[in-house]
Amino acid sequence: QVFYPPAHAPRSAPHHGDKAMITYSESPCAYFRWTGSVAPHALKWAIPSSMLTLVYRALLHMLGYTDWNLNLPPPTVSETTAWALFTSVLGFLVVFRGQLAYQRYWQGLQLVEQACSVWLNGCSNLVAFCSNAPEKQNDVKKFQFLLSRFASLLLCLSMCDISGLEPDQFPCLDLAGIETEGLTFLDSTESSTVRQKVVLQWMQRLVVESGRNGIIDVAPPILSRVFQEFSIGIV
Repeated sequence: QVFYPPAHAPRSAPHHGDKAMITYSESPCAYFRWTGSVAPHALKWAIPSSMLTLVYRALLHMLGYTDWNLNLPPPTVSETTAWALFTSVLGFLVVFRGQLAYQRYWQGLQLVEQACSVWLNGCSNLVAFCSNAPEKQNDVKKFQFLLSRFASLLLCLSMCDISGLEPDQFPCLDLAGIETEGLTFLDSTESSTVRQKVVLQWMQRLVVESGRNGIIDVAPPILSRVFQEFSIGIV
């Protein structure tokens, strides 16, 4: 059963930089949106410069100066050369920033895929390590049931930390089997990083107790590989 966890209660204002990920659409209107645009930062410099230029031209007009009686020396750089230099620098900056943003996007995507892969590999190994003894099958089902809930919750919290969105924006397995006290603690914790570490600790504790009770039938050195997979994903 898949459900969407309830959003957390309103908390204090987020710190600078803890904003939600910007979602862009393929609509032509996306080019004119204010959020995620460089226009606000560019206008901080363009508007004061334009105002100073207008004031300067107004003062020249009030003093009776015009373009043909200033007796200014001829410019050392022609307008064509200056325009070519400006477009070259602007094109270099646009291409450089676009390439850098593209690299960062794929780097982040690869890290997310790597975390999902190592967690999936660790959980699949635990399922494969479960005992085949008939008297252990009920305990094995309970272990697999709880492990899948922990893994789903951990992935959901990780995506919330990356995107800055609330947990109700991501699908997750139902939280049946998890103690209400633990869920209340997660809901009252403001730091998303702390919530991830708590859920990871629950998973590791579950694995250790299952290994002691014979639910996981594998040698300890091999079982330690699972903890390595979990640690790689959380980093």
